[in-house]
Amino acid sequence: MKGERALARIFLVRHGETLWNRNFLYQGQKDIPLSEKGRKQAKKLAKALEREKFSAVYSSDLKRAYETALAIASPRGLDVICIKELRELNFGKWEGHSYEELQKKYPVEFPMWLNDPGEIRPPEGENLRELTQRVVGFLRKTAKEHKNEDILVVTHAGPIRAVLMSILDLDIKHFWKFKISNASITVVNLDDSGDVCSDGSFIIKVNETAHLE
Repeated sequence: MKGERALARIFLVRHGETLWNRNFLYQGQKDIPLSEKGRKQAKKLAKALEREKFSAVYSSDLKRAYETALAIASPRGLDVICIKELRELNFGKWEGHSYEELQKKYPVEFPMWLNDPGEIRPPEGENLRELTQRVVGFLRKTAKEHKNEDILVVTHAGPIRAVLMSILDLDIKHFWKFKISNASITVVNLDDSGDVCSDGSFIIKVNETAHLE
């Protein structure tokens, strides 16, 4: 039909739980593996997604994402393609600390970052605009390569929020208002232009966790 465009359906999955998640520590790009609970969550994800026919499985190259992706891909005989661009936000020197610790240790820098995370970087880290550019840049390219296909992308809360923000064309200040739980499923469609802001791109579901109950 005239006007219709090819779509790539992208299943955005957040990795399972880690001990740092449980202890409310900023992980960023520290390579923390799944906890025992996280491995169980990954198995539940695999069960929940077993009827989906993925043409490819992409993952952040960090252990917690890769382990989650492997649990889903291995029963299908699919390889997991590791992509650095799918890593979590780089929190720099703040990684390994809790919110409360950062408030005390960085009484000036931390509140400034909370108020303007789009422009301000954590020490030796990156800001949210840089995160969004690398994640959305990867998805633009990938959507063009997988027209009319379903693909799985296993990543982190930050990248998933960045995709949702871009599709909705929201101001960066709304970034933290999306709850993205461990082992949750978010699904979006991107049209064949690869432009996440186009009229042909839309959100199907956000933060589905019923499979974990």
